Amino acid sequence: MEARYNKILMLAVRAGEIMLKSGAEVYRAEDTVERLCRACDIPYVQSFFTTTGIFASLGDDERSMEIQTVVRRVKSLTTDLEKVSLVNSFVRRFIAAPTHSEEDIDKGLEELERIDAIGGFSLPIRLLAMFVIAVAFTMLNGGSLTDGLCTIAIATITYLFSLSVERLRINGFIVVFASCFLAAALSLLIFNLGFCSSLGAMIVGSIVVFLPGVAITNAARDLLSGDMLAGVARSAESMLLAIAIAGGVGMCLRFAPLPVHADFPSQFILPLGFLFAFLGTMGVAVIVNIPRRYLVLAGLIAACGWLIYELVVQHGSSSVYGCFLGTCSIALLAEIVTRITKDAATLFIIPAIFPLVPGKVMYNAMLQFIDSNPSAAISALSEALLIAGGIAVALLVMISLTRIASTVYHRFRSQAKR
Repeated sequence: MEARYNKILMLAVRAGEIMLKSGAEVYRAEDTVERLCRACDIPYVQSFFTTTGIFASLGDDERSMEIQTVVRRVKSLTTDLEKVSLVNSFVRRFIAAPTHSEEDIDKGLEELERIDAIGGFSLPIRLLAMFVIAVAFTMLNGGSLTDGLCTIAIATITYLFSLSVERLRINGFIVVFASCFLAAALSLLIFNLGFCSSLGAMIVGSIVVFLPGVAITNAARDLLSGDMLAGVARSAESMLLAIAIAGGVGMCLRFAPLPVHADFPSQFILPLGFLFAFLGTMGVAVIVNIPRRYLVLAGLIAACGWLIYELVVQHGSSSVYGCFLGTCSIALLAEIVTRITKDAATLFIIPAIFPLVPGKVMYNAMLQFIDSNPSAAISALSEALLIAGGIAVALLVMISLTRIASTVYHRFRSQAKR
């Protein structure tokens, strides 16, 4: 019995570990452990995850002297949403299986190891995605086509640099700081040579993949599930990432040979912006490695959210209110798609909120600090914080409402069957 319990615990913890280090929410990883153990008829299960650690116990009774416990440190955190989807599918199949013998558990462990070994999109595909991201987000932030084409080189060099530095196992915040410094330096060089017209749009377009969209999404969902420690940790992570981005860009522009001003000049018709949001989000979806079958869905969800945001702003409302409503539409569409695909809503929400993350506003706030204009800097920074908070609150509201609606629906159906 003890040997079987050990195998079950190893299976459950391994599934939760893969989810946690691939970008899943803490509550989802905990739920994975408990569901697998319950499926194997374990009477007592407890799991506690943080963003960097796993604690799990199981046994016949909470007062038993033979409780099996595992403590595991998770050092490597990435964003690989295909693995989250694959583990989610594995858990559903394992629970639905008629038997859960030791042989089934061994096969489950082997399958989890295969999932963990799966690589993401190839480097050429990811570089192609960076081309699309560079053009789409540069133009989405007001740049011209020439600016977008120049940003392709900047974004590609910056992305390759970040991949190279990550292999040295350097702290992730330092990687983001150095990468954003390089992106700003290259943008400034091309701008001063006269090849482009909008320095701000180029910088924002080249650092999109470093924006804290994953941290904001997971913070909101963990807080909603009552995981305060994980939610606060994710919130702090998003703040530190924003500081690293602003610090890298700001340090470069602080020593620029010419004065730098906010420049997001041009506007475009809504259908064109819809297309940019769609293509740019598909590029981000490739970088965070969502399953290939969901690429178009993620792009459409993001484009609809961006369209709501733009319509609200064009009708005179604030960008904070626009981001709130845009994120509400994204969360609602993601929850609807989740009910159809039986997969995690995170797969759609994470790439879809990138067009709404306040990169332009953060850039303006940083420039005001550089120009020693504290009142304007504080105003822009407050707007950026309100937008980020609006995104998080919108996710909390819509996910709560859909959960309540789902609970009421299932209760109504169960009562109707009686």
